[in-house]
Amino acid sequence: MSWTAQAEKMSDVDDLGMEAAMIGARCRSTGLDPKALAPITEATAALGQQALAGGDWLPYATDHELVGALVDLLDEIADRWQAYVRLRNAVATARARARAYLNAGATENEALLRATITDCTTALEILSHLGTRLGLASRRLHDAPAALGDTYAAAYRLVHGGRVLPRDGRWITGEPVTA
Repeated sequence: MSWTAQAEKMSDVDDLGMEAAMIGARCRSTGLDPKALAPITEATAALGQQALAGGDWLPYATDHELVGALVDLLDEIADRWQAYVRLRNAVATARARARAYLNAGATENEALLRATITDCTTALEILSHLGTRLGLASRRLHDAPAALGDTYAAAYRLVHGGRVLPRDGRWITGEPVTA
């Protein structure tokens, strides 16, 4: 498989983007403030997906469940990042090796060496976009707990102070509860 084909395959992050979109959809079903979800929405976009429509998603039962889903997605992104770095380094090494042989005057394989250099250059360009996407998604997902914490800090203080939230059991929505 060519370096370009490997880079294209690795750059397919639809699975990660869909997982981020599902987390966002479940957050909306939970009733979380859309402004607090901005980091998740931005990570979803960085991974090439759009927010999922509809409110039929299973709500998160607890904040721990949501944070667990975010941590799992961050782990998957970190794994992809490590694979990206390994492939990027292998491609850069292959290109440097082909250039070195070409510069040393290896004329019998000149066409193959030039094709390898072109393949590697294309692959590195593709991989540079992947690195940007994974980095942005990771940074935004790391910001999500703080954004949620800022939005819901008063509710957390209330609960940790021994008091209780409203009876409907949902996270604070600001909407009146209908009986």
